Amino acid sequence: MIPGRLRLFARKFDTISTYVASYLVGRFYGSAPIPAAAPRVMVLKLDNAGDVVLSTLVVPRVAEMLGGAEVVYVVKKGLGGLLSKVECVSSVIELPSGLGHCSRVGASERDGLAASKRIIKEAIRTLRPQVIIDLRPTPLSNYAALLGRFYGTRRRVSLDKQRLSELFGKGRDMKWSRHEVESFCAALEEAGIFPRETDFRRSLTFWKCEDDSWPTLSGKYFIIQPGAVWEYKKWPERNYARLIDSLACQYPAHSFVLAGSLDERSVCSRVREMTGWAVRDRVWNLAGKTTLAELVDIVSGADMVIANDSGVAHIAGASGARTVVFFGPSSPERFRPLSARQKSVKVFHYKLQCNPCEQDKCREGPHTYCLGRINPLEVFEYIRSSLNDGLQDAKAALENK
Repeated sequence: MIPGRLRLFARKFDTISTYVASYLVGRFYGSAPIPAAAPRVMVLKLDNAGDVVLSTLVVPRVAEMLGGAEVVYVVKKGLGGLLSKVECVSSVIELPSGLGHCSRVGASERDGLAASKRIIKEAIRTLRPQVIIDLRPTPLSNYAALLGRFYGTRRRVSLDKQRLSELFGKGRDMKWSRHEVESFCAALEEAGIFPRETDFRRSLTFWKCEDDSWPTLSGKYFIIQPGAVWEYKKWPERNYARLIDSLACQYPAHSFVLAGSLDERSVCSRVREMTGWAVRDRVWNLAGKTTLAELVDIVSGADMVIANDSGVAHIAGASGARTVVFFGPSSPERFRPLSARQKSVKVFHYKLQCNPCEQDKCREGPHTYCLGRINPLEVFEYIRSSLNDGLQDAKAALENK
């Protein structure tokens, strides 16, 4: 128990020191006016896939409010494909270092820290951004802000004040109830880039995706993502297999695409092997076989996306796909997928007194303590009802033409 508590304390100390450093860096910036001509904007989001997707919902409005600004995105290595549907992004810079899951930095990311600093320095020296928008304070983004000030950056937007307020001030009451994207919008409002809005959703721009599915997929299909970067965010694999078996009987014309990263391929393989032998030929394991840009296209063409609280769920929301997402120790109020069709996003969350928690290690039971309470039959009934409602709406639309 003591090592776990020490790890949690170390994480909190690192987080607080990063936010304080970010706040102090911000003191170097005044309120210099942004150039009237379309400025160059650098957006830093050194986070996981789902967090990057959420950040893309506010960036088109940034470009619009700044007169058609040129936007350069800085993300972790491998996540550049998530920007394929964001038209205002002119280029993407990928760094070998950044935050891992649950705000932890892995050994491989620490090894890439020096290389990341060199890439950032060269990018800022070459691009000379007038505005830097930091949507997740990290030591690397603080470094970028300091360099930017030296190379003439006029304005910096960061979340440090909000995060410190959530820890020590008035923001503590909204820490888990305020959506992450609402925090982005509030920071942009405070910086004078966004106008004050009573509803943050007015500032969002959702992805424009084609209706057609990925060229190599034919017919109707469900997307299933049973993996996650963190064990405690996974709905039990057996439940996914049971759900696939039930859906296969109800929808005999549908296929099932298991999606995820290369690291999640083994999870997807186990789920496929757990399904009934008569169903297995309709279950495809594409984990690690697609680029992120291809995955976005696959997700946007699905009849339904069923996923853990992870990148695929947020891609589905941004794409407007019908989405079922499972939440356990995380806060759905803060991190739920956002969609232009918000009613098409269904969150399953068994609320317990202990959640949301700090997500380090479950002290109440096994890693399925939260998520294992979500019944596959309940999920199946929702999906059947949702797809039937969608069919009725489509018929009504045709009759009214």
